[in-house]
Amino acid sequence: MSKKTLGLIVILLILTIILVFVAISTNQKSKITSPNSTTTSASPTPVAGHTILSMSPNPVMAQRGVPVTSDIFIDTQGDSVRAIQLEIAYDPKVLSNVTIKPGDFFPNAQTLPIGGVNQSTGRITFAVTPANLRDAKSGKGIAATLTFYVASSTATTTPLTILDKSLVTSPGLGAQSVLKSVSGTTIMIGETKQIQVTTSKASTSPAPIQ
Repeated sequence: MSKKTLGLIVILLILTIILVFVAISTNQKSKITSPNSTTTSASPTPVAGHTILSMSPNPVMAQRGVPVTSDIFIDTQGDSVRAIQLEIAYDPKVLSNVTIKPGDFFPNAQTLPIGGVNQSTGRITFAVTPANLRDAKSGKGIAATLTFYVASSTATTTPLTILDKSLVTSPGLGAQSVLKSVSGTTIMIGETKQIQVTTSKASTSPAPIQ
């Protein structure tokens, strides 16, 4: 056997030993980091909220030049809530003079100085809480009431939408919302009914002399 052939055999043997060693080391590391080992998930558990916000009536019957109201109802369905933040959108080309005030859900409700009604963009941000934040409440009621007018527009319908960005918070959950679903309403627009008043003219002719 030549020295050249012997050298090749030695080199192949050394390479084989190195590859076996690497394979054994990799197998041991994979056992250490096996997915069967117990790990703790860092992702938070989502809170299952049940509260529903909805507008009533649906649809809203409106006439141009006549003030119209729409209530935002809340049904907590067992949740205990202490703050409601409403995000509402409407078409400012169709609705005008929009105002919002607290409903009867929170006794002695107070509004937070955030947002408000933007008459140019048609966006409302309105937050309401009980007078004492510790007085959380559950049940049903009116969270807020909208009042508005239909502007001079050719539209016959327009949406009034509660946005998904609305929040309802509960004690012990910080700013995490327990709001489950929202539903807005549709405004059906009709012409202002003109009331025609007719007057009867009494006869001024003298009664005939008997």
